[in-house]
Amino acid sequence: MSPILIYTAADGNYALQAQVLFGSIIKTHTCEVHLIIFGNGWKPCDLKRITLMQTDLSSVEVRSIDSAQFSNVKLTRGFPLATAYNVLAPEYLLQNEARAIYMDADMVVMEDLTSLWEHQLDTAVGAVLDAHIVWMASPSMWRPWREEDVDPMTPYLNTGLMLIDLERWRRESLTGRTLAYLEKYTLPCVDQDALNFALNGAFDQLHPRYNSMPYHLLKMFRYVDAVDPDQRIGEAITNPAVVHFHRSFFGKPWTYFSTHPGTKMWRALASEVHPRWRKKIDFMSVARARAANYAGMTVVDDRSVAYTLKSVRDKGSEVL
Repeated sequence: MSPILIYTAADGNYALQAQVLFGSIIKTHTCEVHLIIFGNGWKPCDLKRITLMQTDLSSVEVRSIDSAQFSNVKLTRGFPLATAYNVLAPEYLLQNEARAIYMDADMVVMEDLTSLWEHQLDTAVGAVLDAHIVWMASPSMWRPWREEDVDPMTPYLNTGLMLIDLERWRRESLTGRTLAYLEKYTLPCVDQDALNFALNGAFDQLHPRYNSMPYHLLKMFRYVDAVDPDQRIGEAITNPAVVHFHRSFFGKPWTYFSTHPGTKMWRALASEVHPRWRKKIDFMSVARARAANYAGMTVVDDRSVAYTLKSVRDKGSEVL
């Protein structure tokens, strides 16, 4: 089997998250894995720290990006260019690669991803349905599905984890088509919305275990119930292969007052890779979470439990 190639996007302000991601990859794999981190602004101490984490099986490299090369890429609402590295990489940064797994830096790998890596794709992209949005015409946000004559019930993926056939992606010009939507519209979920329009529902739907999102846990906002069997949702909650700590009413585990079931696990991993890391304060997230809780919007699935790493190669460093 060829080494598993994973890439992520993390500028210097997300260096700790990338180190935690890499730490979880090291713990859960007994095969060769190579992680590429696209991002600028890394401090020398962070570069040294993540380089020293490497093992005989797990390697990493941080590649800086010439931002001028992508000066024509338009992102709205103040999102940094790194937001679009996931869709830029197949065309411009990984030209010689045939297959890769993209992962957001705010993820933790819970088990070996060999089965995912060997999955035979019928399309250019394999991904998990977004637990909250699910369809292109999700009522929670405006998207130009009418303007683009797209079926409102078109399946909608979450880009947090994607298994990508890079050669097919390039043949289908998915980078250019995605950027065209970014230039044409101000989209609420930016690159994720744009890629969904470019794919128009033509993607392999992976098991939700491969991208267990906060909205799998929050019953009121879990619209995926309408299309995914409850058993599969339960497996994403109780036996996730990858946990995704994206923005939600739980808050982020590296901030104060986070209530996500995986908070202690993430913080334990962070303390292993960087013992002197410090939690941050996100006043907006705290206010949002408290308001949502007061309004009764944060009812959690009864199957939710505090997460631990289930499959760890080095038992001596097992967390929780």
